[in-house]
Amino acid sequence: MNREEVEAKPAEKWLSSLNAVCNRLTTQYLTLLKSAAGMSTVAKRNAAPDAISLTEGHRGGGVMLDPNEPPPALAADSALISLQTKLAAQNIAVASSNLLDLIRTLRLSALLMEEQVIDEEEEIECEICMEETQAVARESAVLEGELFNIWRDELMAGCHPSSAS
Repeated sequence: MNREEVEAKPAEKWLSSLNAVCNRLTTQYLTLLKSAAGMSTVAKRNAAPDAISLTEGHRGGGVMLDPNEPPPALAADSALISLQTKLAAQNIAVASSNLLDLIRTLRLSALLMEEQVIDEEEEIECEICMEETQAVARESAVLEGELFNIWRDELMAGCHPSSAS
């Protein structure tokens, strides 16, 4: 099949941009929730203790040496979760800003469009749909004709076995 590349219409570009921003917002919100409720490596280890982690306090840094300083593993997990939270919050802010820009663009487009332009666009879309429907109906009729001819030929070949050889 020869396919011609058609440049995307402004509405299609806008919709794909909207979908990308919404996907980014969803992903970053999920990241934010995961980091806010993040389970540290210390908590994971305590959830499924094994003989080695119970006997060796220095493995993973779970022993608190100074009352003012958290164990190294907890400190590392806290720093990582804090960083993930900040990054997700910043990404959500950027994506929200992009989404607001897209909404402003849509509102401006709707305000600037006149009723006549909207009616013309609807008429064009309707004509395109009618042409596609007619083309599919013609293709269907051709295929039905070919199927009927094949069926008829098979019936004729079954009735006259001498003509088949």
